[in-house]
Amino acid sequence: MVSSGGRVLVTGGGSGIGAAVARRFGADGAQVTVCDLDTRGAEGVAAAIVNGGGRAEAVMLDVTDAEALEALADRLLSEGGLDHVICCAGIASRHTIPQMSADQWRRVVDVNLTGVFLTLKAGARVMRGEGSITAISSVAAEHVAYMSGAHYAATKAALTGLVRHAAFELGRRGVRVNAVAPGPMRNRMGGGDIPAERQAASARNLPLQRVVEPEDVANVCAFLASPAARAVSGVYLPVDGGFLTSRGAPYREYFQLHEEAF
Repeated sequence: MVSSGGRVLVTGGGSGIGAAVARRFGADGAQVTVCDLDTRGAEGVAAAIVNGGGRAEAVMLDVTDAEALEALADRLLSEGGLDHVICCAGIASRHTIPQMSADQWRRVVDVNLTGVFLTLKAGARVMRGEGSITAISSVAAEHVAYMSGAHYAATKAALTGLVRHAAFELGRRGVRVNAVAPGPMRNRMGGGDIPAERQAASARNLPLQRVVEPEDVANVCAFLASPAARAVSGVYLPVDGGFLTSRGAPYREYFQLHEEAF
């Protein structure tokens, strides 16, 4: 879907959704800059792309470091600029509000919200032509963050506002900005699969009866970066197996209840 001449920056590209996104764009022929704090993870993803015949590099990057982001943007501009930015870097921790320290709150906000702002700002500055920026949000933006906490949910809700405002401001330059919101996933944030029994429990409450794979999210990101999405901007797009249609209510029990009524 992406032009073979495209240049793509992926943050959080060393594992999970970010790795799947980087691999998908690499397979589509884009030149991918895989960024992550986890240098080894980023190098592994970049190597896999190159070994598959693609073009990629690994960069160690902290998305909360504005100077590092601007320096990377300057270097990419000297090499011709960017076509697409995919903001996948994110963190979560399990704390209820009474348990949560101010530092724990700030850290999640810094990475999940401020990090996207800084990446978006730096990327937009060096965007060539009509490019796109996509941020990974979550259905927690409009639902309880069951596996993390209020800090995570708050950042994802705020991200929706940031994306819409960025789409409004950058539209006159031809830059599209969107958010993709995964639902219950197969993998943990940062890598590794969620236990099979928990996946099965989540799937039972989804209309499609299966959890979301990182590749499902990557496919939607590829669409949003493609010419097919040239009129799509400012959108919050759930990729959730239908989760938000029922808000996680017991799915099979619904049909049992209605069958009994007849």
